[in-house]
Parts: sequence; C-alpha cells; structure tokens
Amino acid sequence: MSSALPLNPKPFLSGLTGKPVMVKLKWGMEYKEDTRLSEKKQSSSDHSVSVFERLNKEETKAVTVTQKVVENAKTSVNLFVVIGGCGIVLYLAYMVLSEFFSNVSPSSVFKMAMKKILKDERASMILGDKIKGFGDPNSRTRKRLEHQPYMVADVDYLRVVFHVEGSKRSGVVSCDLKKSKNGWKTRYIIINLDGFPPGKVTIEDNRHETDAEDLPEVDYSDVAFSEDSE
Repeated sequence: MSSALPLNPKPFLSGLTGKPVMVKLKWGMEYKEDTRLSEKKQSSSDHSVSVFERLNKEETKAVTVTQKVVENAKTSVNLFVVIGGCGIVLYLAYMVLSEFFSNVSPSSVFKMAMKKILKDERASMILGDKIKGFGDPNSRTRKRLEHQPYMVADVDYLRVVFHVEGSKRSGVVSCDLKKSKNGWKTRYIIINLDGFPPGKVTIEDNRHETDAEDLPEVDYSDVAFSEDSE
C-alpha cells in the first residue's frame, strides 16, 4: 500500500487561483465554485472599492476644506497682529514726536526742575553733595518719569514726579505746571523728603500768581460808594 506524499498547501492553493475547483470533505459534503457567484462577488468587491474611493475623496475634500479654514484663521490672526503692531508703533511715534516738538514735556520739565534744585542752597544743604535725579526706581533704567496731564476749568496742567538723591538724604520731587496764554508757567517745585525727620524743601512756589490769573475781573465802575456822615 503506497503512502501519500506530503503536500505543501501554499504552492498548491496558489496554483488553483482563478480556476474552477471542487472541494470534497471527508464527511461526504462537496463544494463546487460557482462562476456567477464569483462574478457577483467581484462586482460587489468593485462596488466596495468604488465606495471606498468615493469616501476617501470626500474625506480628502473635507480635510482640504478644514486646512483652508485653519489657514484663513491663521491669516486673519496674523493680520490682526500686524495691525495691532502698527497701531502701537504709530502711538509710540506720536508720543516721541509730540515730546520732541512740544515746548513742554516730562523730560524737559525734569531738566528744568533739576537745574533749579542744583542751584538751590537749601536743597544742597539738606540733600548733600552729588545730587542726582531719576525716574521710577522700580523700572529697569530708572528713566521713566511719572507724569499726569490734567485739566481744570478748561485750563491744561501738567504734573511731573521724580526722585532726587544726595549724599545725606533723598526725596520725591513734585513739579506742577500750568498753561497760560503766554505759555507754560511753573506753579511749584517741592521736594518731599524721605525718612525721618519728615519735611519738605520748597524750591519754587508761584501759585499765588498763576492761580490768580483765573480769578474773574470785577468791574467797580458801576459800584456806588456811600460817604459816612459825621
């Protein structure tokens, strides 16, 4: 009795690809390929492939639309950033030019006040030698001057605050200016001393003159004065 030779199933099945076959099981059941069923399966497979292709195209189209939306959003954000940056640059340029061309500015007030402080004998006696002035001590360069423009009765005012320091003491300088018909006038320059004992050094105080300009003029021509009878 001859024994069956071992058979490698992979090459065998590969050789049956595309050929009609009939499979018979040991239990007696037989299975035969149906060509029409294969064509139907092939058609269904082709239909599935076409469906997958359409889905892939729709997905690619959706991704493209999403990318366009994202790109448009990025463009809009970049545009807003550019516009905001231009606005900041224009504002800074306006501030620099207005300070450069104006006859009064925080820096010009600072220089004017420092000249008067250095010439004041009482300030030199209290503050000591090597008096120097500077802006906000909490800033990096200490050049930022605290200033506040304000208006009272339609009249422009400007207040500048900075710091002074000598070999003995230090203080905070308040300088206030008022705009009149003939230009800006200094109302006062006062040093408020730091530490103990508290005190202040008045470098200049012209409020009795500058504020008197706002007083209304009174016409006494129509006023009748009565003579006291003896």
